Amino acid sequence: MTPQTPVIDVLIARDGDAWRLYSAPRSWRTPFSLHADERGDVYPVGRPDIADLDRFMWETDSPFERRLTPDGGVEMVARGRSAVMLAQWLQELVRQGRRPSTGTSSGAT
Repeated sequence: MTPQTPVIDVLIARDGDAWRLYSAPRSWRTPFSLHADERGDVYPVGRPDIADLDRFMWETDSPFERRLTPDGGVEMVARGRSAVMLAQWLQELVRQGRRPSTGTSSGAT
């Protein structure tokens, strides 16, 4: 039996007031390469919505492994087609981190 490729092995965790996507050395990084640093990490990214992640992976019939972190982050491993689907979900978090923050105060001068 041959291993499934690609493999995504990432951790999303707090980094100060924001979130960072850490990629394991064996992880497929191509979907994030435009936004990644030399280690393959992406900062900042959006906060992970675990319920949305579970729903998306269930609806796309994409089994994966996940472990929650105490700070609200998540470690995820997906292989083959599931890795492609997880990359799609992670792209939205990368986009959220790239959007300029919009303040809620309306005190323009």
